[in-house]
Amino acid sequence: MLNRTQLVELRRALRDERVLTVYLDGSPSDPAVQRSWRVQLDHGVTELRTQLESSPREERMQFEDCVRLLDEALAGGNPAARFPAWAAFITANGVRDAEPLSVSAPTRVLWSTGPCLAPYMRALKESRPVIVVVADARKAAVYQYRLASIELIETIRAHSVMEPPTHMGSPPRQGFHPGTRGTAGRDVTQRTLLEGRDRMLERVVERVTDAAGSDGWILIGGIKRVVARCAERLSSAAPRRVLELPALDVHSTEAEIADAARAGASALRDAHDAERIMEIAERAGADGLGTLGSAATHLALERECVRDLFLTHRYREEQPDAAEEAVRAALDQDASVEEVSGRAAELLDPHGGIAADLRFRPAAFDVRAPS
Repeated sequence: MLNRTQLVELRRALRDERVLTVYLDGSPSDPAVQRSWRVQLDHGVTELRTQLESSPREERMQFEDCVRLLDEALAGGNPAARFPAWAAFITANGVRDAEPLSVSAPTRVLWSTGPCLAPYMRALKESRPVIVVVADARKAAVYQYRLASIELIETIRAHSVMEPPTHMGSPPRQGFHPGTRGTAGRDVTQRTLLEGRDRMLERVVERVTDAAGSDGWILIGGIKRVVARCAERLSSAAPRRVLELPALDVHSTEAEIADAARAGASALRDAHDAERIMEIAERAGADGLGTLGSAATHLALERECVRDLFLTHRYREEQPDAAEEAVRAALDQDASVEEVSGRAAELLDPHGGIAADLRFRPAAFDVRAPS
């Protein structure tokens, strides 16, 4: 699946070319529905062919070349069968990209100048790294969750150097074993173990923050005291991106870790998005660096002052052309794009389903109220 940088590069490379964009839904649980994917696809192609009957011959030939390339790509069967969905961007010169998606997308075939990227936005947020740490006092297993699967990327161990404690300030005599009257010895041993654990946690913080990057989610499970210390350190390095998972312990299977990662990342993402929408609402209300609603947000996109664009699934479904226009404009000005869900969508839909955080507010920006 493409990340944001790759998607921007694709948009820029194909912005002036005629592109056949295809989304295949692999999520239906009904086998009969799954088997009908080809019928849905062929129906979409037929509709487009009908719409192009009055188009110039050159464009119709380009379309047929793209359909032929699509058929070749699908010769082995439904590529979305093992994934929630699949997307492809095809020009007359070849398949420019074809990738499985981590979230479902309705089966659609679209013909346009430049790739149709709005449906990809829901999947794009899943491209953020999700790093999971499962730790006790002796070791920490670091996993990465991606495309509904979990992968162990490193096991970090607490290495402690244990030396015999001294006895009353003098070397132990022959026949007199270390540890007699051993309170001090036990203290030394415990201190050494804690130092080893703390060194391990330092390494965990370094490894996890590097793997998570600037926007990845970090989930922690395991022994409670170790989890608390690890979460405290990681929260300083990655504010608002860390979540403790009480149900996850050192005996959890990889399948259980994957389930916890999916749920935990979703919870973090929804909380983060809801907070961002509330911040934008405050800024928009004060005529500050935020917009709510279609009119104000599209004007901000025209003025190329958008830092972050937010839209809901409802907005994208009800206004597909406007959503596509907004996504393209945002990517062209290097803005981030997020399709929000959950609480964030509940907050945004009453305001038109679209909002933006602005880099600056132009002097001529005269839209005062969200539409």
